[in-house]
Amino acid sequence: MARKQRVGRRKGPDRKSAEDKSLSLIAWVKRAWANAAYRFVFFFLVYLGMTAVAYSILTGRFFGVVEAMMTVTAQIEGFILGLLSSNVSVSGQSVTFLGFPVRIIEECTGIYEILIFIAAVMAFPTTLKKKGVGLALGVPLMYLFNIVRILVLIIVGRYHYSIFDFMHLYFWQVTLILMITSVWVLWILKVVNREEAVPAPDA
Repeated sequence: MARKQRVGRRKGPDRKSAEDKSLSLIAWVKRAWANAAYRFVFFFLVYLGMTAVAYSILTGRFFGVVEAMMTVTAQIEGFILGLLSSNVSVSGQSVTFLGFPVRIIEECTGIYEILIFIAAVMAFPTTLKKKGVGLALGVPLMYLFNIVRILVLIIVGRYHYSIFDFMHLYFWQVTLILMITSVWVLWILKVVNREEAVPAPDA
């Protein structure tokens, strides 16, 4: 009696190709995760998304805080401009300098740049203490730079209105990116990479 031969099922070319692609994808992910730069980008996007969601939720419930920031920003601008001219008025969130009116809105508070900076600091692999130092020093610098930005825009709008849109929409947008990057890199160089002082051994 002839023995029946069991014929195994061969994997079709499509199935084998799919498995090869799956293995290649897994290998690529592992290589990417081993790269510190890729890990930073991943965590930066995660933290940026988290801060954006948290900010949206908080402002939905406590938008009065944002309005207070807008009002305070207008008051600061009015005070500084008042040192340059007596023809300055501040009304709520609006500043008028020599007849040129500007309204301070949410984007003028620098909050979005601050959120990006926070995400960049939190995503960088270092201790919580050094991250805290970065936020404590960087956030006020972001706000201060934003004050200077608005101040320059108001003066440009009053004396050189023809280039106001260029300064507002292009020049300062690029400058803000450079500012965020510069403060972040400075924090890494001066705080994160600073060697801890090692006490000298007793004689």
